[in-house]
Amino acid sequence: MTARLATSTQPHPPTARRVGMRAYPLLLSVWISACGGGGGGDSGSGGGSPTPMPLVLSGVVTVGAAVGAASVSLLDASGQTLGTATAHPVDGSYRITLSTSSPPLPLFLQAQGTDAGGRPVLLHSLVPSLSSTGATAHITPLTQAVAALALGADPQAAFAKPADAALPSTTALLTPAADFLKTLLKSPLADVKISDATKLDLLSDSGFATPKSAADLLLESTRVQVEPQSGRLQLGSKFLANPAPEVEVNLAGARAELLKGSTGTPTAAITTSAQITSAAATVLGVAGSLDGIASTLNPLLAQTSTDAATYKASAALSGYTQFNGRSADELAASLVAWSAAGLQLAPLQVLGCEDEVLKKGDCLKVRVAAPLVDRSGKTQDRLVDIASYSSTAKRWALVGNGKALVFAVRAASWLRLDGAGAAETGSNPSSGVELLLQGKNSALTADLITAGTVQTPLGFALPLAACQRLNLCIAQPGDTSVVPTAGLGDQLLAPGSVGWLGNGDGLRGALYKASYSLSGTAENRVAYLNAGILISPTAARHPTLDGVSSSAALTPASMRAGLKLNWSTWAKANPDLRVVQVLAVVRYSDRVSLRDLDPKGATQLDVAATGAIPGFTATGHDVWLMASDGLGRKLATRYALGL
Repeated sequence: MTARLATSTQPHPPTARRVGMRAYPLLLSVWISACGGGGGGDSGSGGGSPTPMPLVLSGVVTVGAAVGAASVSLLDASGQTLGTATAHPVDGSYRITLSTSSPPLPLFLQAQGTDAGGRPVLLHSLVPSLSSTGATAHITPLTQAVAALALGADPQAAFAKPADAALPSTTALLTPAADFLKTLLKSPLADVKISDATKLDLLSDSGFATPKSAADLLLESTRVQVEPQSGRLQLGSKFLANPAPEVEVNLAGARAELLKGSTGTPTAAITTSAQITSAAATVLGVAGSLDGIASTLNPLLAQTSTDAATYKASAALSGYTQFNGRSADELAASLVAWSAAGLQLAPLQVLGCEDEVLKKGDCLKVRVAAPLVDRSGKTQDRLVDIASYSSTAKRWALVGNGKALVFAVRAASWLRLDGAGAAETGSNPSSGVELLLQGKNSALTADLITAGTVQTPLGFALPLAACQRLNLCIAQPGDTSVVPTAGLGDQLLAPGSVGWLGNGDGLRGALYKASYSLSGTAENRVAYLNAGILISPTAARHPTLDGVSSSAALTPASMRAGLKLNWSTWAKANPDLRVVQVLAVVRYSDRVSLRDLDPKGATQLDVAATGAIPGFTATGHDVWLMASDGLGRKLATRYALGL
């Protein structure tokens, strides 16, 4: 973990340190970690029957790029645990030897991990039958969708309480659920050249284990989300700039129709006018060669070249401009550092489309991510950037987005507690939209802009001003600067505090616009809301610390002595969320000082002593836990420790 004591800070924009992906066969080692059983064999001499071979379940955990080192758990239909495994760190393969030879079916798999872009992943799969040796069962967003349709609900809730899920009744529904899902994906199936969808087994097809195969590209091209808040399955094309779902299916309604068998009409559960996701034939026609970027750069990384110019001249960086302020020279310097550390790029994952001018059926600027892995396959860093395909050179290259700073909007909610863990009165937790318009460079040493305006989808405009932080803070009209709190409230546009924020402004895909002057030149930007804001956020979903109580409260004195923070209980109850940032903040009348820590996936953290700046009087002490879900939605908790 890294820590920094500064007058003010917050997470950097995508830089070399925060930049993800999946790796190549040359990096693989023969490595499997699994629980349960062992080998079979002869029971010994004499006339006894041979010991039957144990049943084995195997497959891959993938979202289009492998979810390396994912934790895989297996239950039977009664909810009994049959085994666990850790997926291979590079290719995402897992193998579980079952602890019994005749488990009640279906089997229920859950995989928890992190994708190439660093976002938390929680996926499920149902296994309807076993052969004499076991079964192949992949765990992907498509198996998540099939499970949700068969269950009629969020698979995460069913896995947590399998006894309440009526699992045996889902076995007969898995095939019709998969068939229904394929009808919704008619366009991308055609785009990836799968001419006979009946031959594609969404649960076990070998193509899902092959990077950039037709089946793998189906995963790469499709957004799949089970939304517990609405009880809907949401589908859309990743090659659309707007992440709003194109097709939504009421899960309970779909299950009811599937239960009717041949007389059922699952399409009746579709709640949107669109009944199939968009085509993207042009970009999908060349997406199979996307990993050429990594295969071009990896030989240079293997040579441990210290010449940044060599990387900059590579065809993989042809036409590179900048990415949110990171120049071609800075990217080349990062590649030099990764080479010196013995890291290489894994296969790329498609995250979305960054086109500002939309072209039907195509995406010219594809946001991609790739992990930087060491020889053991462990991810040590991540790359996030923009890739584009040159029809002239007939190859992909990293090109950047041409932007000097970050503008993004993010759904967020926060829980407000005191140092003893007691909740503040009023609307708590509360939710809103976080406005992220970068004001300083990543080193926090210089201003890029000192003011800007963000316009909501309904047309209302809000002023932002410099506030000693990476991003500008929401301001009052005429303000040239703002004293920050270093918390979520500095950038949170909440319905309760700003009447201009309407219901449409909080929907996934809502379009926000920013305007500012950079080096004397006026610029305008757009950003889409990554996820819908939570209508009624629950306290249990926000990270909380173990051991905090009225008799063991967090205090300014304990912050000055150093803190040992642990949120393991919350993490176990919320496997789809991950704490991505911890802040220890001391506030003053005109500034803040803080420690900014990255837990790197851990569920506990030591925070070094954090005291007031000599000569200044503190006006408050806070500890923040910032968690994120798979859509990038932020769920934060603030512990207010007092003076």
